[in-house]
Amino acid sequence: MSGSDLIALILISMGWLFYLLGLWFRLPVLTGVVGSVTAFFTVAYLQPPWPWLWILLPLAIDPYWLRQLFRKP
Repeated sequence: MSGSDLIALILISMGWLFYLLGLWFRLPVLTGVVGSVTAFFTVAYLQPPWPWLWILLPLAIDPYWLRQLFRKP
């Protein structure tokens, strides 16, 4: 692993951590944007099938409905 790969891995990890913390602290717009940008760089690094699906998914899905789904009555 080269130095630039290590830096890219660290920055991608920080982006996903910020995305998860944004979900936890309920920052909807900022969380979607950070998740989409992080997904963009993750897709460029990993090259999975259907890249635009994974890039636009954090913007298209409201992650807060999951919390309502698993909420106790």
